[in-house]
Amino acid sequence: MAETKAPRQKPLATPFDIRDGRAMVSLGPLARTKYCTFSCPFCYVHADFLSYATMGVDTIVDWLRRISEPFDIVYVSGDTDSFAPPRTAQGLDLLEGIAALEKDILFTTRAVFNDTQLDRLRRLNSTLQHAGRLLIGCVSVAQLTHPHLEPHPIPPPAQRLLQLHRFHEAGLAAILAMRPFLPVVAVEEYLELIDKAGRGVDAVLGEVWYADQSGVLEAGVFRGPTPSNVEFGVHTMDFDANDALWKVYEPKDVIARVAAHCANRALPFFMRSKPAIDLLRSRSAPKSPGKPSDPE
Repeated sequence: MAETKAPRQKPLATPFDIRDGRAMVSLGPLARTKYCTFSCPFCYVHADFLSYATMGVDTIVDWLRRISEPFDIVYVSGDTDSFAPPRTAQGLDLLEGIAALEKDILFTTRAVFNDTQLDRLRRLNSTLQHAGRLLIGCVSVAQLTHPHLEPHPIPPPAQRLLQLHRFHEAGLAAILAMRPFLPVVAVEEYLELIDKAGRGVDAVLGEVWYADQSGVLEAGVFRGPTPSNVEFGVHTMDFDANDALWKVYEPKDVIARVAAHCANRALPFFMRSKPAIDLLRSRSAPKSPGKPSDPE
C-alpha cells in the first residue's frame, strides 16, 4: 500500500464543519501522521481530505456553545474514529459534554464498547430522552470477507453487528452504516450484512466511495492495479467543503439491490444521513392527542 500523506490541519478559527443545521466534530487526529488506531485503507482522510484540529473535550464543547450559526444535531464523526482505543473513554466524555447543549447527537464508530461503557451510553440516552432529544449510534461495517478493508485492531464484523443490537436494546437509535460501497465487495455480501443485522437496527445507511485521483486509496482497496472495467465519476464531495476533485465510485446496481432488500425487510435505507434522522425524529415525536371517540 502506498504511504499515506500526513494530515493537513484546518485553520483553528474554523476547526470543525457546520452547515444545514448540523455541527460535525471529532477529537481530531490521534497524532500528526495517524488519525486513529483504525487504519481503513478506503478512508478519504489518507488523501486530500482536510483534517479537523485536535482538541480536548472542554474546548470542543465550548466551541459549540459559542458558534452563532444555528444547529440542532451534533455529529461525532468526520476525520477520525473518536471512540477507537485508546480514546474510547474520551469519546464518551465528549458525548456527555455535548449532551448538556440539549441537541440531538449522532456518533459513528467501528469500536466495540464494553459493558461499563455501554452503561454510560444507556444513561446518556436517558438524559437526552428526558430533554426530548435523540442519541443515534451508527456502527460501521463495510465487509464480511475482506478483512484487509477493516484490519486489526478493528473488532470483527460479528462483534460490531452484535453491538448494534445492544444499542437498540439500550434504547438508542441504532443504524447500520455500510459505508462506503466498495467495488471489491459483492452485493451479496451487503445483503448478508443486512440479514445479520436483522431487527436490531432502526435504519441502514450506504454511501458512494470517494477515492483520490493520485491512487493512494485505490492501492489500499484493490491491492493491485485499479480494474479498468469499474466505472466512476469525478467531482467534489457533497458533504464537505474541501475543493478537491475525487474519483467517485457509485454502484447504482448495488444501491438498487440493497434498497430493495431493505424494503423487503421493512428496514429504512438511505444514502445520506439527514433523511434517516428526519425519520427517527418523526418516530420519537410526541403524538398529538386524537379526538375522543364517539360513544357507542
